[in-house]
Amino acid sequence: PRGTSYLNVGHANLGEKALASLSRAGLSVTVLIHDTIPLDHPQFARPGTVEPFRARLAAVSAHASRIIHLTEATRRLTEAQLALLGRVPPGLVAPIGVDLATPDPALVPHGIDLSAPYFVTLGTIEPRKNHAFLLDVWARLPTPAPRLYIVGNRGWAEAALLARLDALPADGPVRVLHGLPDGAVAALVAQARALLAPSLAEGFGLPPVEAASLGTPVIATDLAVTRELLGNKAVYLPATDLYPWIETIVRQAALPQIDGEKTVWQAPTWDAHFKTVLSLA
Repeated sequence: PRGTSYLNVGHANLGEKALASLSRAGLSVTVLIHDTIPLDHPQFARPGTVEPFRARLAAVSAHASRIIHLTEATRRLTEAQLALLGRVPPGLVAPIGVDLATPDPALVPHGIDLSAPYFVTLGTIEPRKNHAFLLDVWARLPTPAPRLYIVGNRGWAEAALLARLDALPADGPVRVLHGLPDGAVAALVAQARALLAPSLAEGFGLPPVEAASLGTPVIATDLAVTRELLGNKAVYLPATDLYPWIETIVRQAALPQIDGEKTVWQAPTWDAHFKTVLSLA
């Protein structure tokens, strides 16, 4: 019926035919755009996905009544792409909420010592997450190097990176973990000396936000979206310069383990998100 609000939050069903039909029927069309990484950084997109994404965004440009953005940083990038496509619909920012799992050390894989100095990087293994850079960092750390746990499943990754991961020695300082339950991931992040986020592009970036919410230090590349979300709750380093990362990791590994209550950072909440989003209906 006319007056109905159509809300799309997933980048699916954003074709020209569907959105044009909804618009002609007199519906208010609200679309949440997570990010425009495939257009801003096509080198990080799976082959064959850039032009279909551009077509979906063109349909949004032509027919959306408004757009929800996750941060001001992604809003700026998305609206720049929409301007190239002909029309920038009105927008607003509503950061997504962050639900934290309860850390459960009992679920951590056997052989991992949570009291030893270690670092965690969390996320799907794909080019923009910059895992190869961390492998280069660890190859240059003084021995004995602290442990690095790469937590995440394999997505689209270059063969050279996968070969490096497959060649990691079983007794070496770097270990890949996948398929862990949420409680184990939370326990690993909570006890880490820092979460490392060397990503080259993000639309939001849940792992740094989750880590800060657990009181874990964050060392991240200097992305506008991360600065917007975490402010001074992270250490920001250049994305391609090994030596600041080496120095910072060595210094962080030498610090004593934090015992007792940690200083945590308040993450965005779903209540705040939906207070904004549902006010549009």
